[in-house]
Amino acid sequence: MCLAVIVTSMLLLSFAGFAPAPATLDITAKSAFLVEVNSGKVLFQKNADAKLPIASMVKIMTLAVIYDAIDAGDIALTDMVMVSQEAESMGGSQAFLDFNAEYKVEDLILSIVIASANDSCVAMAEHIAGSESEFVNRMNALAEKLGMTNTNFVNATGLPAPGGYSTAADVAKMYAYIMQKPTYNLFTATWMYDLNHPSGRITGLTNTNKHARFFNGCDGGKTGFTQEAGHCIAVASKRGDLRPLAVIVGASDSKTRFAESADLMNHVFESYQNKKIVSKDEAIGEIALKGSANDTVQVFPSRDLFDLVKKGDKTQPKVHVEIEKAVKAPITATDSVGTISITIEGKVIAEVAVVTGQDIDALTYWGSVKKVVGKYKF
Repeated sequence: MCLAVIVTSMLLLSFAGFAPAPATLDITAKSAFLVEVNSGKVLFQKNADAKLPIASMVKIMTLAVIYDAIDAGDIALTDMVMVSQEAESMGGSQAFLDFNAEYKVEDLILSIVIASANDSCVAMAEHIAGSESEFVNRMNALAEKLGMTNTNFVNATGLPAPGGYSTAADVAKMYAYIMQKPTYNLFTATWMYDLNHPSGRITGLTNTNKHARFFNGCDGGKTGFTQEAGHCIAVASKRGDLRPLAVIVGASDSKTRFAESADLMNHVFESYQNKKIVSKDEAIGEIALKGSANDTVQVFPSRDLFDLVKKGDKTQPKVHVEIEKAVKAPITATDSVGTISITIEGKVIAEVAVVTGQDIDALTYWGSVKKVVGKYKF
């Protein structure tokens, strides 16, 4: 399938302008947004904060809440979900689920990712939250957490309803969030899938995102269409260290949304290169520990840090590291113990937190005794 920024965790991605796209990028859709996710740099915007209906791109947040429930251990891919009359009666794009039949969570997720199935969305919403309305409350709560300040969800499907809206920039935030989810990445490359119903019926599903088959490097995408919203898509792709994410809202037709989203992603591949400045897998030093069984711990960037530049740009960024001299246990693997920033000509262009990468427990009484005794040789 198919950002200056400060990112202190993989939960939130802050977007900020970087460089104007060339005039050759003629985007006719009502709204558009382009960001290179690895660096977090925004490369194109058109009416990116305009509040508009986004049709089935709403399902990006539906999937995000589902994946969070999986991560929390509340549900598993192998769980069975009973289909209610309400879920079975959904119109629009469907998986044609059988009323009062049970389906695996995995199959329902696949039908949402691939075929934008409204019935599967409602079935999963009821399974996780008890009702679609309560599930929507969770969607809006997560949107607030992700900094989606111009978004309001009113259902889990994106079917037309009063009061539902989002923006191209906000769609990019929630899509960047689900791109981090291992469960999502299991299904992104699937082009066709046969859904086996308990009754023995088989429904053939085909991916609504044509980029999944025809765009080189596409690793995720979600389409949407209603008369109110027009033709929409959020799509990501990856080649080497470049990972553009494009959002189109309100294109005139399906061909245009695919062509214009492809133009946005190709602009990144043709014009830019990413330089990895720091790696999350390489320790940048160590700090002293207080109240722990160990005296020191190595620290790491919380994520890879890239500098996105125009091809041929020879500018050399400077790396600044600030870390605590000592920290007191307990601390978690994701607690910030410092920052790494990249500057060009004195301007901070990116910043990432420094973490231990491991949970460190506080020292118990007997652990303290053992630590003291261990310092002496008898």
